[in-house]
Order: sequence, then structure tokens, then C-alpha cells
Amino acid sequence: MRVPVSRRRFVAAGTGTILASVGLAGCLDGDEPTETDSTPTDPEGSASGTAQDQRQNQTHWEWSGSLPLESAVQYHDPNCGCCGEYVSYLESHGIDVRVEYPDDLAATKTELGVPTDVRSCHTLVLGEEDDADYLVEGHVPLEAVETLLEDDPDVRGIAAPGMPRHSPGMGPRGDEPLQIYAFDEDGGEEYTTV
Repeated sequence: MRVPVSRRRFVAAGTGTILASVGLAGCLDGDEPTETDSTPTDPEGSASGTAQDQRQNQTHWEWSGSLPLESAVQYHDPNCGCCGEYVSYLESHGIDVRVEYPDDLAATKTELGVPTDVRSCHTLVLGEEDDADYLVEGHVPLEAVETLLEDDPDVRGIAAPGMPRHSPGMGPRGDEPLQIYAFDEDGGEEYTTV
């Protein structure tokens, strides 16, 4: 059920890959993480590092559903502040997440089956690593994860390619819907919006 890639989609995917690379460069600056690196940003892009600001950021992505998860593992660089924010988002909704810091994150994503056109700064594995149900690539809202588990499509996972502004871990919810893609080893296609 592969949808042909239009010129517009090709350009958009290429732009997403470029933006992901630029975003990752900012997220993975190679220095030790600082308090500012792990704090959410407000819509204007300035750091808002108080505990109240962090709680407010998380409440903008409230979710009242439930997921039938026994375990989840997230792979990311130890210097990625927004990756830590996504873990906090998951944990604030009762999901216990084990974090792994692979030596070669790109190789790990390749081994897991995440195609380059949907990559982001972190990969979440739902279920046991050897028998993973699905992958969640990037800052995907839990509403989309819940839809994925309810629909149970024949895909490897879902993704929010790059590091979309106003996604969980990347600031409060925005006014525009967030496009989520389903993917397999051949690439991604539009799945849902949140």
C-alpha cells in the first residue's frame, strides 16, 4: 500500500531530513548537558527553566488515555536535552522508560529499522527489545501512540520526523496539527495528525 512519492512530498522529506540534521546539531552540541540544555522552551524560543514552567509545558500535552505497555526503551545521545524532556513527558503519564545511550545512534536506528527519511533525535522501542511491538521515532504525542496500538497496522512504527516545534518535549502544544508518519523499512507515509 505504498503511496507514490510526489515531488512535493520528496522536497518535504528532504527538508525534514535537513531540519533534523540541523536540529540534532543544536541538540547534540557535544558539551556536557547544562540546566538550560534540558529545560523546555517557550513559544518564542527563550529558555523557561523554572519547575513551574516545566510542569506547564507538560500539561499542555495532557493525555488521559492508557497504553498496554510493560516496558519501553528510549535510545538517544546523553547530551540531548529535548530527548530527556520526552522521557519526562512519558514518565509524567505513568510510562516507565529505560534510557540507553548507544555509542553509534545512527547504527542503532538502522538495526532497529528506522528509515532515514523519518529519523529524529531519539527512538522509543515499545515492548521487549527482541520482540518489540512498535517503534516510536521522535517527539510523537501519546494520542498517536494510542491510535497506533488500537489500529495495530502492519508497520514498523510511527514518527514525528525531525524535531517539530510544539511537539511533546519541544514546547507547548501549538495551534497547528502535528503530522505523524507510519513507517517500515522502505520509508514513511502519512498516518495521522494530532
